Amino acid sequence: MWPFVGRVRELEDVMSALTSADAKGAALVGPAGVGKTRLADEAVARLEQSGCTVRRCYATVATSSIPFGALAAMLPADMRTANPLGRAVEHLVAEPQPLAIVVDDAHLLDDASIALLHHVIRHGFARVLVTSRPGERAELWQEGLLRRYPLGDLSRAESDLLLERALDGPVDTRSAALLWSGSAGNPLYLRELVVSGRAVGALRVAEGIWSWHGAIELGGRLGELVQENLGRLEPSHRHALELLAYSEPVELDLLASLVQEEALDDLETRSLIRVESSGRRTVVRLGHPLYGSLLRATCPALRAQSHQRALAAGLEATGARRREDLMRIATWRLDGGSPISLDLLAAAAEQAWAARDVTLAERLCRAAVDAGGLVQVGHVFGQVLMYGRAPDQAEATLADVMTGPLSTADLSRLGATRSMNLHFGLGDADAAAAMLDAVDVPDLPEELRDWLKVVRTLEDAQHRHVAEVLESTYQPVAPQLSIHMRRTRALCLLQAGRYREVEVEVAACEALAAGDESPDDYGTMRMRCFALAYSGRLAAAESLALKLHDSLFDDLAFTGTTSVYSVLSFCARMRGHGAQALRLAREGRPNSSVSPLMFDTIGLVGLASAAALCGDGALATEALARAKKSRRPAWRLTGTTVSVARAWVLAGVGDVHAAADAAMAAADECAELGLHSGEAMALHDAARFGVDTSLRLAALTSTMDDPMTSAYAAHATALAHTAPTVLEATATDFLRLGATLYAAEALASAARLHRAQDNPRAASQASARQALLMRDFDGARTPALRVDGLTHLTRRQVEVARLATSGLTNQQIAEKLHTSKRTVDNHLHAIYGVLGVTGRDELRTALGPS
Repeated sequence: MWPFVGRVRELEDVMSALTSADAKGAALVGPAGVGKTRLADEAVARLEQSGCTVRRCYATVATSSIPFGALAAMLPADMRTANPLGRAVEHLVAEPQPLAIVVDDAHLLDDASIALLHHVIRHGFARVLVTSRPGERAELWQEGLLRRYPLGDLSRAESDLLLERALDGPVDTRSAALLWSGSAGNPLYLRELVVSGRAVGALRVAEGIWSWHGAIELGGRLGELVQENLGRLEPSHRHALELLAYSEPVELDLLASLVQEEALDDLETRSLIRVESSGRRTVVRLGHPLYGSLLRATCPALRAQSHQRALAAGLEATGARRREDLMRIATWRLDGGSPISLDLLAAAAEQAWAARDVTLAERLCRAAVDAGGLVQVGHVFGQVLMYGRAPDQAEATLADVMTGPLSTADLSRLGATRSMNLHFGLGDADAAAAMLDAVDVPDLPEELRDWLKVVRTLEDAQHRHVAEVLESTYQPVAPQLSIHMRRTRALCLLQAGRYREVEVEVAACEALAAGDESPDDYGTMRMRCFALAYSGRLAAAESLALKLHDSLFDDLAFTGTTSVYSVLSFCARMRGHGAQALRLAREGRPNSSVSPLMFDTIGLVGLASAAALCGDGALATEALARAKKSRRPAWRLTGTTVSVARAWVLAGVGDVHAAADAAMAAADECAELGLHSGEAMALHDAARFGVDTSLRLAALTSTMDDPMTSAYAAHATALAHTAPTVLEATATDFLRLGATLYAAEALASAARLHRAQDNPRAASQASARQALLMRDFDGARTPALRVDGLTHLTRRQVEVARLATSGLTNQQIAEKLHTSKRTVDNHLHAIYGVLGVTGRDELRTALGPS
């Protein structure tokens, strides 16, 4: 049996309906596979533990036409009387009391069984719990006999937790998102995906982490379940569903023009399709993602091509007015075997790249190249190859196409793309600048000349002093290009540690993008993630990063996912969740066989830092070496992250003095480039490793007014002044931000200083607060978190202490922990002795916020 996850509120409600004085029972109502039976299992277990007699039966299609067929196992063998209902009730009343009757799939009950349950419920002979599909045989709750509890799919968080518990280990973020997307939160589908994935080797474990490899394939029991839920389909219904399988989400008007209207009505009634609003459109989706997988797998090839040709023709007939329409038409024409023009391929490739659909953009570019259109798609193809980790191939392709007969404008456009590949792909700043100079010739169209300005500024943002580049972002460009300058400005502000201004620029970029009906700008969203994380808004950073990850997880070719993993790993480190940070960093690390890009440096330093936090010196050293090797002169600002991470690695292997020197060197390197965000982190690390950086950090707070940098400065100042009470206050500040790791370090330092100042009671209190925080840590180790002298409460004492400070009485604590009040009294007496306090008020003061 799979673990029981979520549904806590639903279980409590059901138990109340089954056990309260005035209740008669409950009906769990929901579609197939949402976990109605699993929830009923938990309810049955609780009922039996309470001493209740439970009789359980299962309704089936086979018994639905047999009187009392579903309930036969609980009724007497001799029902040949003039009053079978009375005989059945007489037999049930003879059962030991209290009695509960549980019926699975009550929508398949026969009329006689329904009548018997009505009688039992009305006269209170037994409590009744049934599971049922919605909209079928609903008499038991529509007449008020049972309380109805709708049961839906699991949330994303519940799905992830169920996976982790079922597999007895963590699942990588992308695979969890893939399984969530495939199952849509349906527990039965999720279980069958896991079972089939393990059976065929698609779901396997490496380094203690489960991951899914390849696409989701429907087979075995999973395919049977999906087919069973689809049921028997009329030809018109199958036609509509197959069209939708190749197009969802698709506009209702387009689909309605290709199928019978009655078919859509029937399919919506059966919940096989969903009609919903999307902006100003009404779109149609399949009722479940796996329906599409099955329909595409079982659709004959010629019919599939016919469907896609029909979709392309239908969309073209509407005028193809939306920005994504060209991508859809081009894809359907390619898959349908229809002729397609070079102009359409080139325009669709540009749209796909703008939407960051790297896989589709590459496919469209290659189709255009095969048709002799390299010139038309060269500027897109070069970027696709670069982000696809093939910068050498991108350089060769662009160099080749630029040797042909081209207009000045085409040459400049291709030259700009080639310059970006030289800079961001190959890391050659001089060659990139020379390329821009070569194509920046007189008489260029104004918009193209402005584009060259944008590219030059963007490249400078990784190479020159932050303040200089920030100033250049204000140079005037064509209105349609202003969004690019603002993105670069946001990046400079992020580097300068002016996080509030980053938010202003990101919001402005989003407003410009929305006005142009552009796709979500992943670049600005990533900058917002980093700004939120670095300024101390960890929860908001994690939430946005997960949202961004889920929008990118199905396209691994997009290297922006590396940055997303870096944000998530950073937040986990700040919380002291070392194992989680390491898992996330491992997921985001680049493959050692590919050419490193700028993003890869960020991923590798995150891996090095997470491994160092977990005490894995070998992995930390290896990752740092790879990060150092990936540095390029063109990526000076990103390269500083390698220097910052070096301090973490040295501290992780126990060389704290070298770590302090490395942190100071990294701070100086960042300061030289105006990179105050990195400088603040490095100075704080140096303070943690024993260097007095309080004055420099205090100076930074004059321009960096975020709470995290202020906490850094307060921490460094308290350490420099050996002020334990200030350290405790700083710990509270870090806790408010979610930076539990630094809070625990501050408390550890406070405890040591209290002892040195001959204040054992205060030392014990600080040490106990530290111990409470570190109970939630997962493999985190730093030099400041020495275990020697740390006052450890037992796990049960920690539970008692937390409950006591929450306001519960000793009796309430005993009931919650299923123990006696005397035991709680003894635990609190021991806790007071360890901490040197005399009551709950002092305990609350000693432990502080938890």
